Amino acid sequence: NMSVTIRFIFISEPERPVVTITLPGNRLFREAFVMASKEQGKDPSNLTCTYPGGTPLQGSTVEEVASRSATVHVIDPAIVG
Repeated sequence: NMSVTIRFIFISEPERPVVTITLPGNRLFREAFVMASKEQGKDPSNLTCTYPGGTPLQGSTVEEVASRSATVHVIDPAIVG
């Protein structure tokens, strides 16, 4: 299966850190999200992902999510000002 790269932008953080995760396209998006969250030292269960602009994610695999946008915004509802 082809590898797919997704850029997670942690927009709730002041520096808006970007974590890039590459996984086979058939892997669950959730896995990539958990990996990105852990890299930032965050608990993924407290975080929300959307496409840029706030559009809800579509699909469950890395490939399905990235087919609309390879960039995903990660929001921490506890931090949002």
